[in-house]
Amino acid sequence: MLAPRDMDLVIAGVDVGTRSSEYARALEDGGWDALLQTIDREVESASGSAGAHMRRLVLSSWSAGSGAIGRIIERGSSHVDALILLDSLYGSYMPGHTSLAQGQLAPYVALANAAARGAPVFYLTHTEIPTSGYASTKEAATFLLRELGATPIAVTSSGDEAPSAAPGDRAAEAGDALRLTRMYDGGSLYVRGYAGAGPGEHCAQLRLLPAILAEHVLPALRR
Repeated sequence: MLAPRDMDLVIAGVDVGTRSSEYARALEDGGWDALLQTIDREVESASGSAGAHMRRLVLSSWSAGSGAIGRIIERGSSHVDALILLDSLYGSYMPGHTSLAQGQLAPYVALANAAARGAPVFYLTHTEIPTSGYASTKEAATFLLRELGATPIAVTSSGDEAPSAAPGDRAAEAGDALRLTRMYDGGSLYVRGYAGAGPGEHCAQLRLLPAILAEHVLPALRR
């Protein structure tokens, strides 16, 4: 459990492997409900206040963590107050095809539609890392926007990077890995595309989370 001093929230991190199927299995057979109960117990213990529990729930995933997000939103997303996917939305091709067909990613399209109308924040990022046998995060993001009839804006110079790191900070080495190439804002839906097609660019996406929380998610939850 992580509790940043400058943010009014609790972060519970889950790491169960490197494959999306491992995250999906972790939430089967009551795994999701058990996780929520564990978080509430930890919050109660850390705060020293009997009955303390979460009021708002923000879901976030990076990379293979999308397997867990998929299982959660299939159960219904009415209790989710914001969704952040950091280079973490993939798709399955139809047999014999190399593109996503209409109706694919339906739960995410529904959430994006709701966010575009001002519902809970949906923040989606992608890199240009290619995949084989399934749709990459860039393909999935492009498909989602197309399903909404939305068109991203091309960005020629990055103005949406993570906050600058202090001199000597290792995070500063990832600066070029967060070069913004396209973006879309509509209501509470935010889509950001970044250049790069390697593991460094993929890992650098994690640096975006603090700024996304501070600039978009927490202000929306406080309204």
